[in-house]
Amino acid sequence: LNLPEGTEVVLCPSGSDAEYIPIAIARALKGDDVHITNGITQLSEIGAGSAPASVGKYFSTHVPLVGRLSGEREVLSGFENLGGITVSARDNEGNVVDAATEMDNFAEEAFQRGAYPIIHGVFGGKTGLRDSKMAPSLEGGNKSLSVVDACQGRFSTDELHEWLNQDSMVLFTASKFYQAPPFCGAVLIPKNIADKLRGTPAPQPHAMFDAEGLGGFLTEKEMPPCLESWGEMLGQERRSNVGLALRWEAGLAGMEALAHVPDDVRIAAVDNWAGSVSKMVNGEDNLDAWCTERSIVSIRVQKGDGWLSMSELRDLYRWMSMDVSGLVPDATAEEKEDLSQATYIGQPVHVSDSHAIVRIALGVESLVSYLDDNNSTLEEDQAVVKKLAAIGKHFNTLKETGH
Repeated sequence: LNLPEGTEVVLCPSGSDAEYIPIAIARALKGDDVHITNGITQLSEIGAGSAPASVGKYFSTHVPLVGRLSGEREVLSGFENLGGITVSARDNEGNVVDAATEMDNFAEEAFQRGAYPIIHGVFGGKTGLRDSKMAPSLEGGNKSLSVVDACQGRFSTDELHEWLNQDSMVLFTASKFYQAPPFCGAVLIPKNIADKLRGTPAPQPHAMFDAEGLGGFLTEKEMPPCLESWGEMLGQERRSNVGLALRWEAGLAGMEALAHVPDDVRIAAVDNWAGSVSKMVNGEDNLDAWCTERSIVSIRVQKGDGWLSMSELRDLYRWMSMDVSGLVPDATAEEKEDLSQATYIGQPVHVSDSHAIVRIALGVESLVSYLDDNNSTLEEDQAVVKKLAAIGKHFNTLKETGH
């Protein structure tokens, strides 16, 4: 990533777990007598665990280093009494919500009542949607803390450096664009914030670091030098998250595969690919490239009497990886060939009351392939588009089979 000198990195089991780190950093910077409130944007187009984690709640029945949660505990130890708001990505008709203005209003309200706001901006959710502004941390983190959710990994070096230079924390995963296995997260800490933390004691209460707090997610081995005092509190010298280390090895391999490609070449290739795939999609009568954002093409599918819903697209998503040609006797020979292919797409996303979408997304492996031979890569995408169209046309028949 060519990180600016002084940037430090916390490794996390996932992008949702990463949400706990800015909260703990805010506690370290401001102490435990200032009310912390957290603003999350693009609800429904970010990870489902991000919103509960942003107010210190568990978001799963299991914790990475502990296993199944016992009892009825809902909030991590030391993360009690947090405030926050969530802002949806879109309204009921699918129109984009002005999240930047919502965050501005949220921050101003927090300042007026003496609270400390953590202000989020999402740079690429599930459909690739980007908030119009990534706010800076004000007064070097003394007045507010900015968090850029860039977990999709679909950004340029210049964009990343801009966020870090304005003292924004950056949430990042290698499991989206860089195609590492799931649960492979990190938090990038800008130099100015890292310098402040280096001379700051671990936040109170110290229960924040026990097994019912951050100790259920992290060991001292994932802590950077600026959080050495946190590592001492986490202890766990005999415990290692080997799975996380292995997943990051896979993520680094994906990142290294593109490291030699200049940003301008990469951006041009992504734009060309997206234009070609969108044209393919719109060439089918029952498909629509509803939204194209960089390396993600979001597609709605028609079955005759309307666009497919979220529940219907879950069926389509399952059929895309199966040979379903034998289930549609009235399909043409060409359609049966399309329906026989095992193809893979992004999971469905609910975007409006009238429809949901599925996604064709360019990952690092496909981009490397496209740079080497764009025709063969587009042929694979064409097979996906053709199968989408055939399933849409014969959706009711496939549904009646019960598969």
